[in-house]
Amino acid sequence: MQEDLKLEVGQEVEAMCTKCKGPSIHVIESIKDDKIFKVLCKGCNSSHRYRPATDANIAKMKEAIAKKGPPKTKEERRWSRLLNKVDSEKAVDYQMDKSFDEKAVINHSKFGMGVVVEIMDQTKISVAFKEGTKTLVQNR
Repeated sequence: MQEDLKLEVGQEVEAMCTKCKGPSIHVIESIKDDKIFKVLCKGCNSSHRYRPATDANIAKMKEAIAKKGPPKTKEERRWSRLLNKVDSEKAVDYQMDKSFDEKAVINHSKFGMGVVVEIMDQTKISVAFKEGTKTLVQNR
């Protein structure tokens, strides 16, 4: 941005957005001491403090994303939250002829560790696994 331009609320600027994971166009929301303070991302509508879109800031964001690993899906986040609420040490192997309670932890030969989230009826249960929720049979 050129120094001779007067900053005004409502102007568009390029800034770093942590939600969008990179530089994007933002609208200035507030200015303090003749410096941009808060901006609104036009891509994701998030409001946050201004971070200039410099090469150094872009490199820092790429490095932070690389350290975190690939982003988790909605299903993975749900599965992770459910596993944190139960005792995974008490996991039992899944068998169709067994009966399961809600919040029971099971080991499935194909889907891995899961948590029973709903008893649909006497013969069906809904289980949250890392890759998503599956309907399994019970009491057969």
